[in-house]
Amino acid sequence: MRLKRRMVVFASLAALTATVSVAQDAAPQTLFTNVHVFDGVSDTRIENASVLIEGNLIKEVSTESIDAPEATMIDGGGRTLMPGLIDSHVHLNLTGLFASFGGAEYANWDGIGAMAVANARDYLMDGYTTVRDACGQGDAMKKLIDQDILVGPRIYPSGACIGPQSGHTDWRSPRARAEGGPVAQVEELNLAVVADGVDEITSAARRNLSYGATQIKLTVGGGVSSELDPLWSVGYSVEEIKAAVDVAAFNDTYAFTHAYTDETVQMALDAGVKVIEHGQMVTEETVKRMADEGVFWSLNTAGFSPILFEHPNFAPGTPAGNKLAVAHDQSKDLIDLVKKYKPKVVHNVDTVLSSLDDGRAHRDFEKYQFADWFGNHAMLMSATSTPGELAQLTGQRNPYPEKLGVIEAGAYADILIVDGNPLEDVSVLGAQPKWFDAEPREEGHKSIRVIMKDGKFYKNTLD
Repeated sequence: MRLKRRMVVFASLAALTATVSVAQDAAPQTLFTNVHVFDGVSDTRIENASVLIEGNLIKEVSTESIDAPEATMIDGGGRTLMPGLIDSHVHLNLTGLFASFGGAEYANWDGIGAMAVANARDYLMDGYTTVRDACGQGDAMKKLIDQDILVGPRIYPSGACIGPQSGHTDWRSPRARAEGGPVAQVEELNLAVVADGVDEITSAARRNLSYGATQIKLTVGGGVSSELDPLWSVGYSVEEIKAAVDVAAFNDTYAFTHAYTDETVQMALDAGVKVIEHGQMVTEETVKRMADEGVFWSLNTAGFSPILFEHPNFAPGTPAGNKLAVAHDQSKDLIDLVKKYKPKVVHNVDTVLSSLDDGRAHRDFEKYQFADWFGNHAMLMSATSTPGELAQLTGQRNPYPEKLGVIEAGAYADILIVDGNPLEDVSVLGAQPKWFDAEPREEGHKSIRVIMKDGKFYKNTLD
């Protein structure tokens, strides 16, 4: 009799423990109601919808009422619920501290790190829940953000830019460039590294992966803002580019390339590159090839606005201004070609060597310029679902393996709620036609009422 009684007690305790365990393990829920949903793909909103979040994922999107009695309820007030924004070309380590690439040779990690933290927070509070850092980031700050120690977006780091001697990312001092000179500070800090030939490129790419890079960045041609490289220069052969592509493929990820001219873009494509940065000087044949092959095009439209000539660094007659004039002249058909072939374009602000205020104005202007040229829906897709698709190219190396940039069941709960309808008016995301003459603004945009990343609120002015 005692044995039977003990067994009943043990069974009851076990059931109670299991019930408590389930209750403790149940992920918290948030239910957004009375919202119109831009899902990151469609050119119309899902009207009068509800979205249920469970843990860090979207559990359900429905135009019917969702039964979730334990959820925290948020009434969207008829506003637009949409994915968090994604910028596929940022430089968190290279903004706010020095005004030229040469200045990186004299920077210290405490200053670089402090500005990177400030830049990361600024991006998130502008509604960017994910960024791909295109030069100079390992995974240290990313890990601190993922652990909620720092505030910022999800980061896909690329490690140091890899480029040739006298190339776009050769930022070494003259002393460091001399035969037998000291190791350059930019290389010690792993911001940018010079690598010539297949062996050096292979080694540099592998080293970046060891520092936590999720993809590999090569500079295969000249740039506008750099000093040592002519814009038309070709830095790497197809064989050299393929060395980085192979290293990336062996690690189940991808290599992407800085390239402006048609020749360098074609060489990159021949080497198997699937993501092109800039590329504004390409021909119709190349745009068609990128569209046909499903290549992602990280295209920063602000860099090809006539407004850029107003910046002192790019004024007519300056070295960078002369380069920019050539680039503008050879990209006259760019808008028509993108509209005709509809390649996979991702949002690329490319803020670098700028103050915090200038970075804010740059982001606002890039949204405006892209939407003005290609339409609001194209701009929104370029900053949500298309870069979300790009993120999947990191394969098994992807630190965020669920879907990004869409509002659908199973995707990450990276969500904005904004006043108005961004499909009709992108100014609700801060887009505006001024750039260098824009009035300095405070952190974030009032019209973005909710910022949620990974199921956690970072802003909520609806309560």
